[in-house]
Amino acid sequence: MENVGSFIVNHWLLVTIFVVLLALILSDAVNRKISGVTPLGTAEAIQIVNQRDGVFLDIREASEFKKEHIADSTSIPLSKLEADISKLKDPAQAIILICVSGQRSRTAAKQLRSHGFSNIYVLNGGLNAWKDAKLPLFS
Repeated sequence: MENVGSFIVNHWLLVTIFVVLLALILSDAVNRKISGVTPLGTAEAIQIVNQRDGVFLDIREASEFKKEHIADSTSIPLSKLEADISKLKDPAQAIILICVSGQRSRTAAKQLRSHGFSNIYVLNGGLNAWKDAKLPLFS
């Protein structure tokens, strides 16, 4: 145990970097648990929609949706989600939230969770990840 103390003193920079990285990793895991949101890649999202009758919920503004969107996705802009939440009929249905990069989706996920929706997923990287994977978009 004496060696641990001397190691920390002699290599304080290395220990500090280790502690910061560990804190970042743990905070991300804890944040996911608390928020109840599961991030997905594009392949996992497609699998949920096809095998578990999930739905893509595009929360971008209507003008962004008209420009390009995933086939059969439902559009409810984040600004109107509270008012239009009744369009989503089954709170147990898997919902994959889509925005441009994945940031607005986390806000929408909190709103959906507060209304009793339980199977909420966020597409990691949003529509940008969908484009990077060379998956089809419609206009």
